Amino acid sequence: MIGARRVHQGTGPFLALQAAKAGAKVVGVLGTRAASVREAVEFLAERGLRPAPYTDHEEMLDELQPDVVIIASPLGTHRAWLSAALGQRAHVYCEKPLVTAPPQVSEKLIRSFAAHNLVLAENVQWPQVLPAFHALHPDVDLAKVTRFRMLMTPPMRGLARWGEVLSHPLSLIQAAVPGPAELDDIRFTEASPEALDSRLDFTYRTLDRSVACEVMLEDLEVYPRPAEFAFDDALCRRQVREVDYTMQFVDGKEGCVPQSVGDPMENCLHAFLRRVLEAAEVNKAPLDEALVRRQHLLETLLESYRGIARN
Repeated sequence: MIGARRVHQGTGPFLALQAAKAGAKVVGVLGTRAASVREAVEFLAERGLRPAPYTDHEEMLDELQPDVVIIASPLGTHRAWLSAALGQRAHVYCEKPLVTAPPQVSEKLIRSFAAHNLVLAENVQWPQVLPAFHALHPDVDLAKVTRFRMLMTPPMRGLARWGEVLSHPLSLIQAAVPGPAELDDIRFTEASPEALDSRLDFTYRTLDRSVACEVMLEDLEVYPRPAEFAFDDALCRRQVREVDYTMQFVDGKEGCVPQSVGDPMENCLHAFLRRVLEAAEVNKAPLDEALVRRQHLLETLLESYRGIARN
């Protein structure tokens, strides 16, 4: 487990606990400093886990020989950890976004995992919310929708904020409109790189579909941070209880789906672990084409934003 300490709304400790709940044995935690890794281990120990603490990744990988590495560290560290895990021949579950790099670089990395029969997955949980969406809107046919919008409330600003969140709407659109796609009519709207509210509009085009997309980022200073999405006018809003982090999904009217659908992040991690077991049985891990495409789409959007910033 790389990055198991709860810093800046990090998902590390939750992923460690969810992996253990699924039946995995969490054997080690890596931190940048002795104090931080000790804090992470103490947090997990209070909840029944006893991972060994490490501050040296080579030592950790050599001693533990893990089957799976979970990367929940800051984005700037992902590429190095992915390469280290690949060298160890470990499956990887990585916090989003996987990397921000030229598409040919990220695609080569993703294909290297598949070439070694290793599963590589990104922590993009919003497609796991689609069962709740369908429960709220049973009459909506995603094969026919023409509009998509999503609201998120990340605390960062500028390029860092967009880089942090864009995997979420892209993964949702991919789930609704599968297959190869291109992005057109990309427009970022914000008063300045430090603006509290920002908006992105683009058209998502496949061979036979065009979906007008809107992504809104706001800093509402509300915790847990709200989020919602809609296909056409069918809304699915997440509501989270701060006291125990249980959640439900509502349609903004009277419709409500409790967390009987499960925690989306936990469902996403468990789906990854099932893929790991399947890959071990047949000694083959199919290439995740959606992940390859998402990295290309992500970089297209980020490069568009960089172009605006340069001008």
